[in-house]
Amino acid sequence: MALDDRKKEILRAIVEGYIKNAEPVGSRSIAKNTDLNLSAATIRNEMGDLEEMGLLIQPHTSAGRVPSSMGFRFYVDSLMQKYRMTAAEIENMRSAMFHKMRELDKIVKDVSSVFSNITSLPTFGMLPAVEYGTIKSIKLVSIDDRTLMVIVADNCGLIKNKLLRLREGVAEEAIEEMNRVLNENLSGMVGSEIRLENIIEIQKAVGENIEIMSSVLKLVHEAISEIDKREVFMEGSSNILRFPEYNDIEKIKEIIGLFDDKEQLNDILRTLHTDNKAGVQIYIGDENKAPQLKNNSIIFSTYNAGPNMTGVIGVIGPVRMNYAKVVSGVEFFSKQLSEMLSNGLEGGIPPGLNPKNELQDKGEES
Repeated sequence: MALDDRKKEILRAIVEGYIKNAEPVGSRSIAKNTDLNLSAATIRNEMGDLEEMGLLIQPHTSAGRVPSSMGFRFYVDSLMQKYRMTAAEIENMRSAMFHKMRELDKIVKDVSSVFSNITSLPTFGMLPAVEYGTIKSIKLVSIDDRTLMVIVADNCGLIKNKLLRLREGVAEEAIEEMNRVLNENLSGMVGSEIRLENIIEIQKAVGENIEIMSSVLKLVHEAISEIDKREVFMEGSSNILRFPEYNDIEKIKEIIGLFDDKEQLNDILRTLHTDNKAGVQIYIGDENKAPQLKNNSIIFSTYNAGPNMTGVIGVIGPVRMNYAKVVSGVEFFSKQLSEMLSNGLEGGIPPGLNPKNELQDKGEES
């Protein structure tokens, strides 16, 4: 059965009506609110054909129709008109993007939060994967008499902080000596290149502070591992509760559970991202392999943060969403993030790092 222009316009009207009102769309509504100049009876016949083709679903007898996942897919691929953002929306996005440069993870987290507020959907940001990222610097900073902060930065500007709590104080001269030894032995190395002989050499060089240095090296290893791992930020998870699709408590538990399970979410997003498609990618309903996402759609795009650094930003929401507007938002944020981070991270570590004012990871006591 051919999908002629009339069927396409009826399908478009149903998808957009359902997106707007979250209610099945009937033939009378289409006849009244469109310029098709067709009778309700003719529209019902066409809707019946679209249902046979798998593009529409009738929830129950005498109800209107709602789009199936296949119907949404056809709409996104062939019928959706490009959404033109208003001047106010663009200005709001720009003002959120061009703030003072800070660490990469905080930038992506903040942008994801702003994006979630604008779309009213749960939004995720995945930090870039760093190919052949090398250690640029390691710095120990005294926070108080018995606390050191271990700051590890790579050549692409990613920074991780770890706290080390000491059993007793250590002199500033000893801290400076440990900084020198660490950077002389580890600066310029990829994490996977660090061998036991490197560690032994470092421990020998610090003499009586070998116990402290052992703890420092453990935290350096943790920091490098976290930089290498693609961290995912999930913002606006509670926004999902605004949608009538999630009135069922079991559905709420399932999707919120996924949002809270960062490791599983990371695996799902990495699987989708390995397709290496250009531009905005859209996975609708059953196209998602994860069972928790069968009634949801994922829209995302990559952004560049510098040479060999590619991250991901996008949204997760119900199959019934305003695809045109969300796609435009994803395009905008990914492009602006690319421009902002590629320019801002060219020189390496962002300026203005004040260890005492930064969010700190938990450390260990030595």
